[in-house]
Amino acid sequence: MKSTLYKVCLLIVIIFVCYSCVSDDVAAPKLVCTQPDLLTNKKVSEIRAITNDVVTQYKFDDIIEAYVVSSDEGGNFFKSISFQTLATATTPAIGFSVPVDATNLYIDFRIGNKVYIKLKNQYTDLSFGGMRIGNIFVNSNNQGGVGRLSQNDYKKILNASCTTLKEEDLVRSLTMSDLLNDSNLNTLVELSDVQFSEEAIGRRYFEEVNNTGGATNWGLIDKSGNQIYFRTSSFSDFATKIVPDGSGKVRGVLTKFGDDYQLLPRSEKDVAMTGKRAIPFFSQDFKTVVDRSNVSLAGWANIIQSGSIAWRGGAYAGNSYAEFYISGTRVLTNVAWLISPKINMDVHTKEILTFRAAQNGLDVDSPLNALEVYVSTNFNGLNITAATWTRLAVNLPNQATPDNQFIGSGAVDLSSYIGTINIAFKYIGSGRNRALDGGFQIDDVQIFGDK
Repeated sequence: MKSTLYKVCLLIVIIFVCYSCVSDDVAAPKLVCTQPDLLTNKKVSEIRAITNDVVTQYKFDDIIEAYVVSSDEGGNFFKSISFQTLATATTPAIGFSVPVDATNLYIDFRIGNKVYIKLKNQYTDLSFGGMRIGNIFVNSNNQGGVGRLSQNDYKKILNASCTTLKEEDLVRSLTMSDLLNDSNLNTLVELSDVQFSEEAIGRRYFEEVNNTGGATNWGLIDKSGNQIYFRTSSFSDFATKIVPDGSGKVRGVLTKFGDDYQLLPRSEKDVAMTGKRAIPFFSQDFKTVVDRSNVSLAGWANIIQSGSIAWRGGAYAGNSYAEFYISGTRVLTNVAWLISPKINMDVHTKEILTFRAAQNGLDVDSPLNALEVYVSTNFNGLNITAATWTRLAVNLPNQATPDNQFIGSGAVDLSSYIGTINIAFKYIGSGRNRALDGGFQIDDVQIFGDK
């Protein structure tokens, strides 16, 4: 009896010991992607080449491939995916967008994911210069355009693959002057050495008082005077955060509305302002000018040298500026000067001048209808002809520049000047020749320097 009890106890001990040696760790199942690779037979560049402003149905059984560069995870993109091709040393990236009637698209289409797009029976068009692929939409005025893919169909048309590239393989570092081009629309880009405009500092990314179509546009500027809008939706998860006051890098997807280029970040992580902010020691943004009235600003001279038209205030799309516009004044020559106050050049070093300029209605590029920029060290505030003026080499818009699209002047070196100077914007126009109609606009005149 004792022997039997002993054997039973021994068996229980052995079972307990063996059971205790078994590991509690359970191997995690491996996630294996089973998405098939489709055979592409068209390039995005070929589709882009045949796409225009008129919405058109694509009739052929073709497939293209591209990579996801946007994300709606942070709330700044809504029911749309931006795609781009992979740039090479000889071929730039080409971007396009696909509107989709669904949310949380980032779950199935993550940044960097290669996606195959089936084109048959879909529609294409250009919207503000950017290509769209999707369904058809007809508005109340019976005007057609590309609309959203339906919830039932979009996964049949957009086929995510098992290939995902790193974001760094897709993003392109560009200067702002190179960025502001329709060929970059819907591509992932990064700007360096930029900062938010002065009016944005201390404000929130989205503010109801600056609500434009459900989002806020703040200016993002570089050291050459170029500017682009940084656009934040009211639904973004960083909408209530404060705009940083430093300088640094900003990443996002380039979009466009009207003539305005806009940079859309995917999340707050796309903004890395770790550098010191550059603050101009002289600036004029013309916000106080009166539309269609002669410019009258403290310290500024607005002088008509020939003709009868002076520099006037202008306003477009909520922005104010100084403008000289001529249209058949019936005088042989119009010459007008807009001259800054005296600027002390002895307090700073390495001084740099920047401003922004646009054209409006230029028919041709001609010295008979032109803008010139000068600097003087001996202007007395009244007599233009008695002063010595040195013409500055600056970037200016021309007839090919879209109307009202401001471009940066470039960084104009003023470090060789001492004492006080005046900066002058001189307009020359022929009033009798209607073929020379048009004008120029000036904004955001700034001079930076080191102390």
